Formats: sequence, C-alpha cells, structure tokens
Amino acid sequence: MSIYGVTKGTKFEEQVDKNGKGEEQGAGMYAGLAFLAKERGLDELSEVLLKIAVDEMRHAGIYAVLNGHTNQDIFEFLKKIAPAESNAFVKLNQFASQVREIGLEDAAKQIESIAMDERHHGELLVKLVDKESK
Repeated sequence: MSIYGVTKGTKFEEQVDKNGKGEEQGAGMYAGLAFLAKERGLDELSEVLLKIAVDEMRHAGIYAVLNGHTNQDIFEFLKKIAPAESNAFVKLNQFASQVREIGLEDAAKQIESIAMDERHHGELLVKLVDKESK
C-alpha cells in the first residue's frame, strides 16, 4: 500500500508540512556544517554530518509523499525538470562571474562547481528517461 497523499486533507496535513519543512532546513544546515567541517580538515565529522543531511532530506521526501506533494508520474516529471537542471549551468556560471567581479574568487569557484553538478544532474535525468522509454 502506498503512503502517497494519505495525510492530505486530514487533521495531520499541516503538521506533516511543518515537519517536512523542518527536515528540509535541517538537511541544508547539516550539509552546510559538513562543508565547513571538510574545509577545516575534519573529514570524519564532515562525513557523519553529510550522512545526517541525507537522512533529513529523505525524511522531507517522506513527508512530501504523505501529503501528496510529489508527482506520481516520475518519468514525466523527470522529463520536465531535466532541462531546468541543465539550464541552471549557464545561469549559475553568470552568477559566479558576478560574484567574482566583487573579488570573491573562492565563492565563485564553489558556485561554478554547483553549476557543473546541475549540468550533470540534467544529463543523468535525460539518460534515465531515455532508458525508461526504450
């Protein structure tokens, strides 16, 4: 039995949404702390914090499913989102250039790294959709 949308329209819907948002924020916080720990050479701490961030994001996903906030047509959604992931590459590189212009070279490099990840995400999604359609 699927849990998709089972709390939508119930007295628990609002709490499930709040819990989901809290988990999303927690994921970002733990991922940020993991990045800082890695920067400081605290590799073991960084790995643990990153694992916690992944758990928190998984929790957020479960809450999203409970309230029916995800698209049940997975591959149709992936088809739509893949171009956005790929297009983020150009926009983020433009943003990195603006950040670089004010002298924040290290920040610009991190944003460029994110841009590369986003392009890669788009490519992965296209491959997954193509594979499914065969």
